[in-house]
Amino acid sequence: MEQLILINLIIFGLSFLSGMLGLGVAFVATPVLGLFGFELKHAIMPWALLLNGLTAISAAVTYLRRGMVDLRTGMPLLVLTTLAAPLGVYLLRFASTTTVWWIFVAVLVFLAARMLVKRPGDGAVDVTDISGSTRILGFIAGTAIGVFAGFLGVGPGFLLMPTLVLLGYTARIAAATNALVVTLPSFSAFAAHWATAQLDPALLGTTAVTSIAGAQLGAAFMASRVRSRTLEVVFAVLLAVLAIQRAYILLR
Repeated sequence: MEQLILINLIIFGLSFLSGMLGLGVAFVATPVLGLFGFELKHAIMPWALLLNGLTAISAAVTYLRRGMVDLRTGMPLLVLTTLAAPLGVYLLRFASTTTVWWIFVAVLVFLAARMLVKRPGDGAVDVTDISGSTRILGFIAGTAIGVFAGFLGVGPGFLLMPTLVLLGYTARIAAATNALVVTLPSFSAFAAHWATAQLDPALLGTTAVTSIAGAQLGAAFMASRVRSRTLEVVFAVLLAVLAIQRAYILLR
């Protein structure tokens, strides 16, 4: 019982953070759940993927109600990233994963650096729309990100959110739109794990509820309290930390 309560409290806090950033919770839930000794492939991965989808859709609902999601960009990207990911899985057999991971690190560093560069009028007013030609560039970039994510087995959100910022959205709108985009890939990946999943019903049920609640509150907090510039800095630091962590693993 003590472990169940502790895990739920942690998932709630992590879901609050992920909801605020417009990401699913798996990026932090996976290593944290590993600290409790759960098996990775059949327990943590499907569990984290389900929570990822729940937190993303929970945050997306809040952002949709606040009018912060650009559906003309978000809906096509939702389809494109979902369809592109299997191509990345297929290409995995033809390329060196080490090389691609180093490319991933370089992209993370580049995006972090770009987000730290303050632009004139940054975050003063939410930019909720972009031009048609820029949107097409976003679809091309989103497709490439979907392939990249499928190749590496990571979610597209970390690369897609800063890419949306570079396309012209303010960080708040980019995070809100990103939350919508990452929902379907999370649930489709969970479905792929369902046949072999070994899940504790009590932990799965309770953490599903706490993750939804945490993401709702995190999204509401971001929508009403967090400026775009603050969000950009937080996300840039997170990207840098991920780049350092992955580079450390590659150099070991």
